[in-house]
Amino acid sequence: MKCYFFGTFNPIHLGHVEIARKVKELAGFSQVVFVPSYMPPHKIEGLASYSDRLEMTKLAVGEENVSDIERNLRVPSYTYRTIEKLYEENNNKKVNFIIGYDQFFKLESWKEPEKLKEMINFVVIPRKFQNGQVMSEQAFDYFKKRGYSFEVLNINFLDVSSSIIRAMVERNYDITGLTTSEVKEYIENNRLYKNVAGREFIS
Repeated sequence: MKCYFFGTFNPIHLGHVEIARKVKELAGFSQVVFVPSYMPPHKIEGLASYSDRLEMTKLAVGEENVSDIERNLRVPSYTYRTIEKLYEENNNKKVNFIIGYDQFFKLESWKEPEKLKEMINFVVIPRKFQNGQVMSEQAFDYFKKRGYSFEVLNINFLDVSSSIIRAMVERNYDITGLTTSEVKEYIENNRLYKNVAGREFIS
């Protein structure tokens, strides 16, 4: 049984890799498939091209664990559109979907939340809010009453963010230990995150 991990992966880092590994082990999934966003609905400062983000993700976790499904879907890349396609491919069975506490809490502000509720089994991981707090039991009760299907996995993982890595690259700091050596080399060879002005978001 597969589980899907959506994100911009701009760039992918060891926290992402560790989350996927632990989710796979704890929940018993046969595979965690990474799905880089083609054109996110919200503007992201310093967003590398889709082809670069796709390639870095493949370098980090293996081509067989990466899907380019969003390349051929309508834009912007709303999650529900991708989920509709995966749901259809899965014989109309719910799609397992990794999500952090913070994003799960905001779920009903996403595009078409009712469709997501019907098509997804959420695998919730303990990503903290900006103030360091995590979701309360009352918040989880709300989503249970609303009919969302979810499982909470209490796992620890490397506390790093893609935005920190981009800022470090921009300032010529060493990012060893934050992403894989292959991704680090790709960033260096392609001079990513050095000058975001004028970059193409899609290629």
